[in-house]
Amino acid sequence: MAKDLHDFLHFSRRYRQFQRISALTQGILDKEHEVSEPTRKALQKLNANRISCHERIARLDLPSFAGCHSCQGACCGEPAEQYFTAIDFWLRKYSHKQVKAFSLQPLQPIPAYYRLRIESALAGLKKPTMTAPTGRLRKGRCTHLGERGCLLPHAERPLKCLIYACPNLKESLDQETRRAYIESVRELLGISLATFNALKCEAGLPPYYGLASLFLTL
Repeated sequence: MAKDLHDFLHFSRRYRQFQRISALTQGILDKEHEVSEPTRKALQKLNANRISCHERIARLDLPSFAGCHSCQGACCGEPAEQYFTAIDFWLRKYSHKQVKAFSLQPLQPIPAYYRLRIESALAGLKKPTMTAPTGRLRKGRCTHLGERGCLLPHAERPLKCLIYACPNLKESLDQETRRAYIESVRELLGISLATFNALKCEAGLPPYYGLASLFLTL
């Protein structure tokens, strides 16, 4: 029970909060909007922090814990653009590695969100979660997925892919690696939130915009 709660707080909840931040961010400014110089500098600094965090995650060698070679990318079964979000786009807009396309995240009202979460939990109690068969790659999978894993350098990978932790990964991490990864996930979520806040300021939205929604995301 304690481990389940720990996993929820440090992995599942943070992953869902990232999705909520992305959904809130995508409607703040038009993609073609050129931000002010202070906002541009803030985004560039946040992007540099993101790259440093990605590189620290790379040194943890998480695929060796999760056994990604066995499932061959069960969590990479969607087109590549599904994994890039508005957060990735704005963080990299003023860099040499821009994100050209990103997916639109559904921004559900909190009551509808809770209803879906309850329905999902009840469905999980009725039948076991199925994993992708070993040795089989899904049709239409991410184009960045190769036989040895993700083909993108760590610094160019979507935030979503590094924040998400599959059940195999959470179960297999040793204590030291687990602690380091949790800290990195926390930092990436903080960078995402700071990006959201910078864009809110640029758009003239009040500081409290979206914060209650994020707090209530479980």
